[in-house]
Amino acid sequence: MSPGASASPPSERFVDLPATAAAAGIARRELAATPGIGGELGYKVLLLASELIAVFVADVEPRPDGVLRLSIRVSAERVRIEVAGNTPEVSPDTLLHSHETPSLGGMGLRIVERMADAWGVEGAGDAELWFELAR
Repeated sequence: MSPGASASPPSERFVDLPATAAAAGIARRELAATPGIGGELGYKVLLLASELIAVFVADVEPRPDGVLRLSIRVSAERVRIEVAGNTPEVSPDTLLHSHETPSLGGMGLRIVERMADAWGVEGAGDAELWFELAR
């Protein structure tokens, strides 16, 4: 950065999503419209966010009252995406090591593990899955 220039402040947005299969498409539209998320980075963000959402909605019946919270944080250094909602029936560790179908989340979290610079799980009851990518 040149002398006198200032870094843009980090931006943060929160989007409530239905806890249904429609959540991934809505999230992708929101992410694609977010300043600072584009090109190859944007492709990775859209893919990894979809995989996190799939963990929450994979084997659940649509619940009109169910809500997932998508958090989008963009700074000069990184993008951090968080998806929070009711804890999935299967633990993320089990999903990560599953050799079953991708709809069970096994491939999804493996993709997140391979492509994200960092990722993790927080909380009990209401869980939060997150990942970060360097910009």
